[in-house]
Amino acid sequence: MKDVDNSKIAIRTEVVYVNKNDPNTVSVFLSLGRDYLKALPHEERERFLKSILVRQEEPDRWLLLLRYENKYVGFTHVKIDNEERIGWGFILEFYIVPTRRKMGLGRTFFNLVADMLQANGVKDVWLLADSSAESFWHSLGFKSTGELDRETGQKVMAKSLTYTTKTKYISFAMKTSQIVDYHSEFM
Repeated sequence: MKDVDNSKIAIRTEVVYVNKNDPNTVSVFLSLGRDYLKALPHEERERFLKSILVRQEEPDRWLLLLRYENKYVGFTHVKIDNEERIGWGFILEFYIVPTRRKMGLGRTFFNLVADMLQANGVKDVWLLADSSAESFWHSLGFKSTGELDRETGQKVMAKSLTYTTKTKYISFAMKTSQIVDYHSEFM
């Protein structure tokens, strides 16, 4: 694994909240989402992506884009769980374009999301990981719970945020549902 200077990456990153009424952010999300889900049949992929946009009206749910050097390079869909693990953060989707992986962008993006969740009172986070992403999540401190998701067969992984050292980024100061754009700044 090569060393990555995350401080330089953080300075050049921007997290942008997807607003379903903003055609630009919706278009960027749909484009990234189509690449992310390219293995799905067209109709199923489009239905799934549109369902993510519709859900943005729900409280404590965020769809965020990652922009690096003025190019959109990823997205995440996150919520505070109110069904399975009540009060936990749940990363439903997390994607960095393949050409920008192994640069520290995923780690930087996750750290910003973790800060946002902590600012909203979340102490633990979980996700479903497919086998190709397990090593990435392990590198961030996630542990397998030993459970498999009944629908997808993916591993359930979890991480406590209570012992996570605050990143050197400015944390979300208010609930992100009120934030349109969040610019990361290195302290």
